[in-house]
Amino acid sequence: MEEFKNRQGATARLNMGLGALHQVASVAILAIIVFADIANASDSTKRLVAFIAIVTSVTSWIFTSNALLAFQNDAKDMTAAEKATALGSAESKQPWMVYQIYVLAVTIATIAIVVTSIY
Repeated sequence: MEEFKNRQGATARLNMGLGALHQVASVAILAIIVFADIANASDSTKRLVAFIAIVTSVTSWIFTSNALLAFQNDAKDMTAAEKATALGSAESKQPWMVYQIYVLAVTIATIAIVVTSIY
């Protein structure tokens, strides 16, 4: 069981890292839109940049959401001794659903901003 929890924790950390990497990619796409003047580019270029931005945002949301879910499940699986520690107490009180809603809102906002800045 401990090995399973270790694997799950490592996967959650990887997902969170990939989600963060995709957020950096979203910022890079916004920079491309601004500095390459994509709003005045051909329609095919606009579609390509919009597609990449949307896929990147959704992929980031998937990875981050999965990581948050794994962290939430880890918090539920703590023993009484683990919950009694300061770290365990703090982790068990995290508003995981708020984090999920925030990540989804950022994803939707990123897509909306990218699409409106292109078109």
